[in-house]
Amino acid sequence: MPKDFSMTENGTGSGDVRETPKFTGVRTHRDEKGRYSVRFATDWQWFTIDEPIGDPDGVRREGIGAAPNAADPSSALTMWVTPLETSVTVDDLADLREGVDQGLLSLEGSRILSTEDLVLDNLIKFVRVYTFREGDATRKRQQWLLYVDRWLMCLTWQGSSVEEYDYWYAMANHTFMTMELPPELWFATDRDLAGLNREPEIPHETVH
Repeated sequence: MPKDFSMTENGTGSGDVRETPKFTGVRTHRDEKGRYSVRFATDWQWFTIDEPIGDPDGVRREGIGAAPNAADPSSALTMWVTPLETSVTVDDLADLREGVDQGLLSLEGSRILSTEDLVLDNLIKFVRVYTFREGDATRKRQQWLLYVDRWLMCLTWQGSSVEEYDYWYAMANHTFMTMELPPELWFATDRDLAGLNREPEIPHETVH
């Protein structure tokens, strides 16, 4: 992890001015099913996401995460994907927005700080920045929820506290700015092609 001589064991700092975190390298992660690519700092602690949603035998979240400080696992970037039952179109925008915001407001002590809804053909992206309570801690998140044809993609930066969120934000935001989708999924969300009854072929690698 970037050198920070004022860090305590729990990663919250000793009260002295902390050194600004810096990249020592960047690693590109390409989803093995070819649905996206993202870039993370090479010296962050990587972990795999593979967990069921509800029914253990049902759909799963699949993805990757990275934490800047192994002593503070609640501060982490995560990127996961889960399949949807049907293809999403722009006509679903209002219902999806309501579901997203209701979900966030159901978190304990949640406070939505900023919202942005972006639509490009049938691709829908919800951008949310919010805080919530987890035990005695106040967490802060920046989150992208992308509905891309038959997939829900969720990219999140969470700080274990507002201070940790801000401290690592510039490095975390690099992942948001460099996320890429493959051409096949862009074609799948093209409204002019939406009437074609076909499932997009997912490539093995994204194209840069």
